Amino acid sequence: MIEQLDSGDPLFQREELQRGQLRCIVTALLLAQSHTHTATLRGVPGMPHPRALRAAVAFVEANLSEPISLGQIAEAAGCSARTISSAFREKLGTSPMGYVRDLRLDRIRHDILSTGDRIGEIAYRWGMTHLGRFAGEYRSRFGELPSTTAARG
Repeated sequence: MIEQLDSGDPLFQREELQRGQLRCIVTALLLAQSHTHTATLRGVPGMPHPRALRAAVAFVEANLSEPISLGQIAEAAGCSARTISSAFREKLGTSPMGYVRDLRLDRIRHDILSTGDRIGEIAYRWGMTHLGRFAGEYRSRFGELPSTTAARG
């Protein structure tokens, strides 16, 4: 296709034909590597989250500021810890506790940027109990320390 586009053939110089061939090349490249839009490109309808996963996510979001364990998430979902862990990994690409951590960090970042509260108060509000570990996790997720975020906010 690329050779045809680069040829001097007048047929392949037509704009609508070039657009169609370029679209085919881009689609082929996108289908060659798996990513978040692969199912859409292949025409596969998105699978809804299993009921247990929806219940687990709802539980986490409702209790984010409280201590949360894998056992509690599994109980809220009505299944075993192993089953809910598999569902999180398969559908969300993370573990249940990784989901909890990332959601807390997202909420903390939002509060740092939108309130004048101290970083420690915000972290405790969202269930972080170890400020040193929190700072490291925050930096890993956002590429900067919470204090850097606060200075910008």
